[in-house]
Amino acid sequence: MGVKRDYYEVLGVGKDASLDDIKKAYRKLAMTYHPDQNPGNKAAEEKFKEAAEAYATVSDAEKRRHYDQYGHDAPTQGGFQFDPNQFTDFQDIFGSFFGGGGIFGDIFGGGGSRRRSGAGERGSDLQYTLKVPFKEAVFGVDAKEIDVPRLESCDTCHGNGCASGTSPQTCPQCRGNGQVAMRQGFLQMYVVCPRCEGRGNIIQSPCGSCRGEGRVHRRKKVRFRIPAGVDRGQRLRLEGEGEAGRSGGGSGDLFVVFDVEADPLYERDGFDLHRRLEVPWPLLVLGGEMPVETLYGSDSIRLAAGTPADKVIKHPNAGVPKLRGSGRGDLFLHVKVVVPAKLDGEQEDLVRQLLTAMRNDGQAPEDQGFLAKVFGSEKSKKKKKR
Repeated sequence: MGVKRDYYEVLGVGKDASLDDIKKAYRKLAMTYHPDQNPGNKAAEEKFKEAAEAYATVSDAEKRRHYDQYGHDAPTQGGFQFDPNQFTDFQDIFGSFFGGGGIFGDIFGGGGSRRRSGAGERGSDLQYTLKVPFKEAVFGVDAKEIDVPRLESCDTCHGNGCASGTSPQTCPQCRGNGQVAMRQGFLQMYVVCPRCEGRGNIIQSPCGSCRGEGRVHRRKKVRFRIPAGVDRGQRLRLEGEGEAGRSGGGSGDLFVVFDVEADPLYERDGFDLHRRLEVPWPLLVLGGEMPVETLYGSDSIRLAAGTPADKVIKHPNAGVPKLRGSGRGDLFLHVKVVVPAKLDGEQEDLVRQLLTAMRNDGQAPEDQGFLAKVFGSEKSKKKKKR
């Protein structure tokens, strides 16, 4: 008999590897060298046995401690022995080693339990990305309709895949279990039945419409409600609107993912909105009422005298409706001063009088200030004309 390789080397992990790392390493090796994946390949079978033996040792805390101390010559009945009896059922290997979860739990039923004969298979979930106008996302839509391509139950055979007057027959190879026993050396394994592909039954006379699949491709119009306040990237689950299942299994779900279009006026931040508010500069100076258009109609705000040009004004309850709660977010108005491009003679005289008065009071120095800049440029224009 050849010299045994180091168990950690067999699994491809270090001696300080965690139990999770050891499980992952063994799972990968088991899938690669599983005899069912390599029929007749003795070399793969030996590698599978070698990996199973290594895992059985280093996954057990007590056995691992002895192995780390003594190696293959651990003082237990003349050496550290691998007991093949603990792996009489292939499901036991994956059910006990991996807790019946993950990929092995999905394939072999998990926890060492065999697949139920004729059990229905749930249909797949679907995802649909829906582009939504900004205001539809804010206010919601009571009845939105989309066209979804999906697999639906065949109307001819009602989903059983059989021609009229016939029915599925119990698979003679697995006798309805969906799995067959397979012995590889000292291992007895249960693998998916090759004849019925794990369904437990076979269709001798397939339906002409679906060719035995039990499902056909169709486009279905699905109606649903878009709740007010949805945002980009959020999903809405529509139960049972996914693909139909096989053999009477339930339908999957449809997940609608919202892609909200941008708005030229508003910028959204959660349930709050932001937008620019253009204000004539005299109103910033004097203060007063300013009309404001919101998503909910016309409104007004009051500006205090001397409002700075970079002021951000909060307008409460004028934002986006909250999905899980009452009320709405707020609207934040970012003030932008509006400067007239041209003044008539009377307007210019009044502004010049204001500028002069402000200079006399020390409020508008010659070389700075908004009015000084405006009329400084006007003076330079007149000099050039002369």
